[in-house]
Amino acid sequence: MTEAPASTHGGWDALVIHPEDDVAVVLRDVRCGESLRVRRAGSLVGVAARQDIPLGHKVALRLLRKGDAVRKYGECIGVTTVDIEPGSHVHVHNMTSRRARTAP
Repeated sequence: MTEAPASTHGGWDALVIHPEDDVAVVLRDVRCGESLRVRRAGSLVGVAARQDIPLGHKVALRLLRKGDAVRKYGECIGVTTVDIEPGSHVHVHNMTSRRARTAP
């Protein structure tokens, strides 16, 4: 595992928007294997990136099982389609979005 480059965002690399979120938003492009400093409710927690993650995308903070709701903004934004390990990139390749659903 390599050490993450110095962040320009107050010493953290990713931000949890709501305390109940399962994911954090990365504030820069992240390389697989980097140790990330995640700001959550005023403290820093660590997670190791399991894949490259582009700026603005989500990183899992806990194990999410297939079929689990994914919370961001304190709300369910989608459902996992596979198990997602902590540190994994969370996006359309491993979750279905609630925003993309159409009303019946």
